[in-house]
Amino acid sequence: MAASPVSQSAITASLFYAIGVGRIPSSQSPALADDLRDTVTRMLQDQGAGDSVNEVLDAVRAGRDAVAGDPSLSLSAKKYEELRSHLLAAQSAAPNRGWNVWPIGASTILKRADGSWSAALQNVGLAPSSRARPSGFGTARFTPAQFGAALRDFTGHGAREGFTTSYQSYVDWRKAQQQRGRTDLPSGPSIRNTYGSWSAALKREGTQRGGAAPDGS
Repeated sequence: MAASPVSQSAITASLFYAIGVGRIPSSQSPALADDLRDTVTRMLQDQGAGDSVNEVLDAVRAGRDAVAGDPSLSLSAKKYEELRSHLLAAQSAAPNRGWNVWPIGASTILKRADGSWSAALQNVGLAPSSRARPSGFGTARFTPAQFGAALRDFTGHGAREGFTTSYQSYVDWRKAQQQRGRTDLPSGPSIRNTYGSWSAALKREGTQRGGAAPDGS
């Protein structure tokens, strides 16, 4: 039986978990986005590790919070695989054949990022590895004011040019702005991590327009 395709939420949660191991999430931090929580819960249950769900979700949340607070954090593929192996070794049951194993293997993460570990890290708001650091990726920490300004600038452009306030629209808009030389726009993953979800970011900053599609939460 062939395994179903690995979702981006499974990959994102896997990388957050690796960053969050050994950290304690703040009681004041937002809950995990539904897609992350539900994906991890289902996959752990499928592989007979349902008893570790709460502990793992706490680590995922702690990792998400750490990335939001310090975008310069990074993680090597070797270290990731070590942390993944420790978790899998501690599980009392193996998954049935044909099921994807969570945390997702580094080789699968690489394939989804076209062979670039740095790109995989950037997709979830982490800094790229020092061995393959692409130009133009800043590690400076953005302030709350900069997050708010970026969202207002984005939605202002959207109102004038007719595109929606969806998460993917922001990713595309930011890329176009960076090509014009802008360096003051936090990544989409960083915004989601900071506010808890894309829709929460729009609501917090009062930027959601009627009829928009705030997907990517």
